Amino acid sequence: MQISPKQAILIGTSLGDNPVQLHFAALGGELAERGYSVSLLVHGVRREDQYVNPRIELLHWPSPRPTRLADALFFDRLVVRHRPGCLISNFGSTNIMMIVGTLRRVPIRVHWYHTLSSQIDLDTPHSQRLYLWLVRQRARLVYKCVTHSVANSAAARLDLGATFGVPEQKSIVFANSLRDPIANGAIVSESTTTSSSRFLCVGRFAWSKGQDVVVRAVAEVVRRDLDISVEFVGDGPTRESCQRLAGELGVQNHCLFSGKVPHTEVLEKMRQAWATLVPSRCEAFGLVNIESMAVGTPVVGSATGGIVEIVRDGVDGLLFKPEDSLALAGCLIKLAKNRGLRSQMSTCCRQRFIYKYEQGRTVTLQSEWLDKLIQGS
Repeated sequence: MQISPKQAILIGTSLGDNPVQLHFAALGGELAERGYSVSLLVHGVRREDQYVNPRIELLHWPSPRPTRLADALFFDRLVVRHRPGCLISNFGSTNIMMIVGTLRRVPIRVHWYHTLSSQIDLDTPHSQRLYLWLVRQRARLVYKCVTHSVANSAAARLDLGATFGVPEQKSIVFANSLRDPIANGAIVSESTTTSSSRFLCVGRFAWSKGQDVVVRAVAEVVRRDLDISVEFVGDGPTRESCQRLAGELGVQNHCLFSGKVPHTEVLEKMRQAWATLVPSRCEAFGLVNIESMAVGTPVVGSATGGIVEIVRDGVDGLLFKPEDSLALAGCLIKLAKNRGLRSQMSTCCRQRFIYKYEQGRTVTLQSEWLDKLIQGS
């Protein structure tokens, strides 16, 4: 397929107020500003989004998840019409985009990888393990259609090679990003209210996310006659078991389970908290880490996966061994008793976010990389 410079790029993602989704809307906008004709193919919520650059063509897959024949035919017609020089896929769009792109000889086919196989293993029932194995075998074949893989952490990059056989020379690490919530007015720069819960734990309730470890740590801290509280934000299959555990350990009054809340409210809660807790047993990246840093709140996270690449122990927050509730309790006590340390870490968090994870800087670097790939193809 012959292409001309600055022609077309097709990006497949979902669309909503999730930071990952907004990252690719921002990346598409930056590429459009560089002169490319960009189409954003979205699935899921069918609505226009205020963050989509008006120069981007916004299209919807025929299916809620683009895995059907109708989606393949739709995408094939799109490729024939636009003759793109680059495809970028995420999540459910990958199989169709990479296979059709290969058949139609699109020169640059990029897949973004956002997870860890070990985390999926922890959250998959044994009854579904055979199905999971089959899905991964299919993915290994699809990845052979990919010219370049982007992982959101070094841990995810290693997983690409170990699980899917992606050669190291075909992959690169680019961190996720976040629009600066203070600069864009999503939250005020200084909190004027007092948080009802001094620590915050945000995320989907699942075994891999480790909320049960936090409940056990709270019980340990309370046993030492220190009055702390943790607000849990999110929902999922292990929420009820965590609530029962809090009752069994006698700390139900120290653990508030708030369920799902809007993203801007999450950021406000983070800004008011002493620290954000990220107790994952496995984690490829953990957007909550950079969300917390963005509002100047230290992170107390388990030393695993991408978390150790983001949080500098003793600088931006504190790290503890995964599943070690006693070590986590020690971290909570240390921060609860040291306001000066919390203030020092808050400054470091904000500086690190601006330097490494702020969206404008991140999408510029990624756009430059993509521009070189396309122009050199």
